Amino acid sequence: MGKKGFTLIELVFVVLLLGVLAVLARPLVNMGRWPLETAARKLASDMREARAAAIGCGQTCTLTFYEFGGRYRLDLPSGSSYSTLPEGICFAANNFPLDGESRRPTLYFRYTGAPNRGGHVALRDKAGRKRYIIVTPVTGRVRISEKPP
Repeated sequence: MGKKGFTLIELVFVVLLLGVLAVLARPLVNMGRWPLETAARKLASDMREARAAAIGCGQTCTLTFYEFGGRYRLDLPSGSSYSTLPEGICFAANNFPLDGESRRPTLYFRYTGAPNRGGHVALRDKAGRKRYIIVTPVTGRVRISEKPP
């Protein structure tokens, strides 16, 4: 009769296989944060586009936020477009001034690229994680941060 048990090579193979599976499963664990990252990057990109269009065309460009609808409108010289936040993502904060006509928070970029006021928009996901899209006063620089401004 042969001896019962596992050889050292069999044990090493099983541990190696479990390690490979753990490495492959790691991205799946972090999948919940991607909609928040994507929404923050899209909003920051649209803000940068408005700033660049204002400088390039010499006209004021705006982003108007519809906080309860989870969307915003980008107004450029070439036209207007609406963007909706992904499911599970909402506006958590917005400190841009209210527009006189629409009474909604609105970010203006003047022909110099300067905003009407520096400020930020915070996005939140269902897990409570937040991303802050921050616009620097005077220069209009747009950046994303995990930490509040």
